[in-house]
Amino acid sequence: MALRVSAPVPARTPGPMARAAIIAGYAVVFWGALPALVVWLGFALDDALDLDTEPSLLGLAPLVPAVGLLAWAAVELRRRGRGLPIGALPPRCLVASGPYRFMRHPMYLGWNVAVFGLGLLIGSPALAFIVAPLLLPAWMAYARIEDAGLARRFGTPYGRYRRRVGLLPGVSLYTVSRLLVLAGALPVSVEGAAYVPKAGPAILVPNHTCYLDPAFVGRATRRTVWFTTTAEAFRSGPLAFILRRLPAVPLRRYRPDPVACREVLRLLGEGELVCIFPEGERTPHGGRQAPIASAAAMIARLKAPVLPVGIIGGADVGPRWSQSLRRRAVTVRIGPPLSLAADAERAADEIAGAWDTLIPQGDEAVHLTSLDLGRLARILWRCPACGDEKRFSPASLSCAACGARWAPTTDGYLDGPEGSPTSLACLARAVFAFPEAPPLWMRASGFEERCTFGPIRPLRPLGEGELRLDPERLTFGGLEVSLMDLRYVTTERADTLQLATAAGMWQFRPTEGSAFRLKNALDQWRGVAIQRNRS
Repeated sequence: MALRVSAPVPARTPGPMARAAIIAGYAVVFWGALPALVVWLGFALDDALDLDTEPSLLGLAPLVPAVGLLAWAAVELRRRGRGLPIGALPPRCLVASGPYRFMRHPMYLGWNVAVFGLGLLIGSPALAFIVAPLLLPAWMAYARIEDAGLARRFGTPYGRYRRRVGLLPGVSLYTVSRLLVLAGALPVSVEGAAYVPKAGPAILVPNHTCYLDPAFVGRATRRTVWFTTTAEAFRSGPLAFILRRLPAVPLRRYRPDPVACREVLRLLGEGELVCIFPEGERTPHGGRQAPIASAAAMIARLKAPVLPVGIIGGADVGPRWSQSLRRRAVTVRIGPPLSLAADAERAADEIAGAWDTLIPQGDEAVHLTSLDLGRLARILWRCPACGDEKRFSPASLSCAACGARWAPTTDGYLDGPEGSPTSLACLARAVFAFPEAPPLWMRASGFEERCTFGPIRPLRPLGEGELRLDPERLTFGGLEVSLMDLRYVTTERADTLQLATAAGMWQFRPTEGSAFRLKNALDQWRGVAIQRNRS
């Protein structure tokens, strides 16, 4: 990440004598008296707690890099910021290079690690394991106060810098995927990596089949890749904590999101790589999906090189309906840049055509071994052959009504009636094609977004009740939504229906039944209603 350096902040420059006095004073206090006080405190605690003191050269392992970090940060402040790490002689320009690319206050972190290493080196367990850990929350709290002052000095540029760079070093998706590849957990091969520019803006547009697709794409380049990610993942919990520290742009998929669009434009303007999944959400069954026309049109309007990316094998790593992840070989293929048409439908067709050259024709193999076949009911809620619901068993892939049976093969496909080979995605498409007979109802837990604008916050629970759908409306407790008012119908994870109107957004998580079936029914009935109104 590289932020442009802001314009210098006007400041009175002390004379040579005053500068020398300031520098000498800071050196005495912060590089002499303060370290001496910290070391004395460590030895005092050693005596008070009767701890064994034994010097160790192992302390050089953290101490030397920490001193190097301090020196690197000081040089960058002088070279780029025209200042010093001194409060009275601060940098006149915002520095976002060197170690400041990875953390906002590298000098504080370097000083903290140096104290830990010094404690080991001089044989003070209290200094290394009591004082040094206590320094971490102390300087982080002080750094937040300092952030407020820097925001006043540098304004909007510092606000953007602060959103992207944490107090502690962040972790890029490339780093995560690289470590997993080196450990043998993700066997990913890359073809066409030369198409990814070494510098400058570009947009990657991959197909989307698996949770780990960002890691697969990140494996294709050493550059940091920024991913647009569903806002739902940022609401709360461990996943939100992780994503806020990764190069991810939260995107509200259920309405136009100007905040996400502005952030993508800023990233491209700063020469970053951005990855957008034009299918919108992961395929429920592992088969190919067409790019959303509105997403393709938005990508075309960004006026940056567009690189198609084909991910092969992701559906077998983590089928969406199963919510499981497995070790499988994956291939990432990158194609030459596209010049997308301004027309939405043509742009979507051009992306799909590029995928056709990168991804083998036909559905991907999905090996059912080690998966919970009971979860197949999420995409196979009726017999793909006759449509019977009551006598079809997803777990055994057999139907007592028509006698159809599908047997998994060793190559990840299925032998159907009379030995005809097929894929799991093909069976799911047949199920989705059956007309849904109204009304459709399920027990579900409901949630509501208080405001579809502003910060992303946890949803408000609506409790559990009966969710009822018919061709005219959706009802849940006292909530009633006309199907004609719906603007977006999507799914989250593999168990949640998400829908939005101009007035709000709601989510429903069935306690039994399939969220994909609910979406499929809404898509069918809305399509009929729209055609009826047009006629």
